[in-house]
Amino acid sequence: TSAVMEIAQAFATLPVKPKRSLIFVLVSGEEKGLFGSAHFVKNPPVPAKQMIANINLDMIGRNSPDTTVAIGQEYSSLGPTMQAVNQAHPELKLTVAPDLWPDENLFVRSDHFNFAKAAIPAIFFTSGLHADYHKPSDEPETIDNDKLVRTARLLFYLGNEVANAIVAPTWPEA
Repeated sequence: TSAVMEIAQAFATLPVKPKRSLIFVLVSGEEKGLFGSAHFVKNPPVPAKQMIANINLDMIGRNSPDTTVAIGQEYSSLGPTMQAVNQAHPELKLTVAPDLWPDENLFVRSDHFNFAKAAIPAIFFTSGLHADYHKPSDEPETIDNDKLVRTARLLFYLGNEVANAIVAPTWPEA
């Protein structure tokens, strides 16, 4: 939540606004069946055909300090765009890994999946599963704030790239 708010604030303070509008959405009900994102996709504030991408983030401040995971990067042009953006920002010192837990089916278990089902290219950033996942021991003190900040900056840069690109993200023909 704090990363989404900080990214939104960063866009709001840009002296030159991106070519495309951005919508920042915080939803609930993921663990109960992706209810919040399903409602948003079914009742969007703008026509769904105008939504060209979904960049989802959830749990981005845990695990390896220099690695974030982008689930679904192989499914749309958002993956190569994200890798190019990451290469353009070596100061972030982040490796963006593919899905490290394919047996968990995380692509279909997070809120970006409702956007993908609506044919909106989607990518999901997470630091992934850990020993405290969905347990009371998952306390704020366990968050690596430096990693969270660097990952949020990467997502700001990615969002800015997508919002200013001439061509919208696409799904491959397959």
